[in-house]
Amino acid sequence: MPASGSPKGKKAAKAGRKGSGGSSSVKAAPARPKPQRTTAKAKATQHSKGQTAKDAPATPPKKLHRPGAIAVSPLGLVNNDRPMKPTPSMRCKEADRVTHPTTEPTLLNEEGSPARKVLILYTGGTLGMQDRGDGTLGPVPGGLSKSLQGLSELKQRRMPRCYFCEFDPILDSADMAPKDWTSIARAVHDWYFEFDGFVVLHGTDTMAYTASALSFMLEQLAKPVILTGAQLPIFEPISDARQNFLGAVAFAGLADISEVCLFFNGNLYRGNRAIKASASALAAFESPSYPPLAELGVPIHVYRQRLQQPPNGRFRLQEIHVTDILVVWVIPGFSDDFFQPLLKSKSLRGMVLLLYGCGNAPARKQKFLGLLKQLVDTGVVVVACSQCTHGSVILEKYSVGKAFQSVGVIGGHDMTTEAAVTKLAYLLSKGLTAGEVRRAMVENLRGEMTTEATAFTISEPVTGVTSI
Repeated sequence: MPASGSPKGKKAAKAGRKGSGGSSSVKAAPARPKPQRTTAKAKATQHSKGQTAKDAPATPPKKLHRPGAIAVSPLGLVNNDRPMKPTPSMRCKEADRVTHPTTEPTLLNEEGSPARKVLILYTGGTLGMQDRGDGTLGPVPGGLSKSLQGLSELKQRRMPRCYFCEFDPILDSADMAPKDWTSIARAVHDWYFEFDGFVVLHGTDTMAYTASALSFMLEQLAKPVILTGAQLPIFEPISDARQNFLGAVAFAGLADISEVCLFFNGNLYRGNRAIKASASALAAFESPSYPPLAELGVPIHVYRQRLQQPPNGRFRLQEIHVTDILVVWVIPGFSDDFFQPLLKSKSLRGMVLLLYGCGNAPARKQKFLGLLKQLVDTGVVVVACSQCTHGSVILEKYSVGKAFQSVGVIGGHDMTTEAAVTKLAYLLSKGLTAGEVRRAMVENLRGEMTTEATAFTISEPVTGVTSI
């Protein structure tokens, strides 16, 4: 190379080049990044025209640029004119850490088809746990990704390319909280246009709560988000983890689904309809009030008419930050005095009452009814669900239920407790008034309830998954 300038000039130019690449200790002003909102709008335009992640290169997506991501207002409205405020996971203390992705997505199967891409978000749970040597099971950071890379099924060309992202800390699902739901939803939001589908590896104990919460938080969702886990670790010689994981990947990468689902033991359920029904059986989950969306068999059956229709609006995220909700399981002869202190509470925003049968409770407890009326009058939203696994709440069917309706309690139809709680938290987090929340609670927002308008009994055709 011909000489150009003095030796000092050469060193300065060389240092400048290193500084701009971030690989040198020389302090230099970094190049100003391009505005992220332009990229987000361009990606949204591609998505609206039917383009998917298969149009993008097969390389892993770049690291998450949170400061330039689309900002979300308290009402869930997209605002591209200001940077996003730091999330709790960016400013929390060690004593109250929020689980969040700590690494860039890592490719698990280079042999997979580049036509479809799936992001696997590992948040914790039994599926990835190992024996600690003292007879207990616990997560081992970095251990699960190595195991998944060795799965021969993922190395087939017919499988989508899978990218793995581990959260930190890896949580037992019993420790999951709304702030962790937000971290998971935020990861889906920030990588939404990079992938065709998402798999969330999660513990089974609160998986139904997370699935229900995500179904509401991810507004106008047009891609599959599949939650799964296992009753036994994948490292065990006999385990349900392998089938659950591969099934979730298949549906996330190869099926045209526009909602949050839960896959377990060969069945794909709507996320906000599922409940954990067994602590020990491999068939740990059920969907008591809505049939499976798909079944893994020979062949794979996808019940197309049971699925949510693709949305017309733009994908956006609504975080859940209101947690002042109480769940009360009504029992015979309970004391009314329990509710008296609630009238003095200034934080209580919502209550889910679990009543008998189709919405019955002791109507002759006039003090209890009076306390409920006072709570409703102060702005607390009270929703009635059934203690029964099957059936629907119809408050007007019996006089005892009618008495609760008369004091302002609203019926939750056939919503699960998990769906009712997370839906109530979601609506309250949008900043709606108590009256607006009450009206929205009886609307079918994400297929979480069966009303007269949504009930159907028909012979349904089935389809399979996409071949690549």
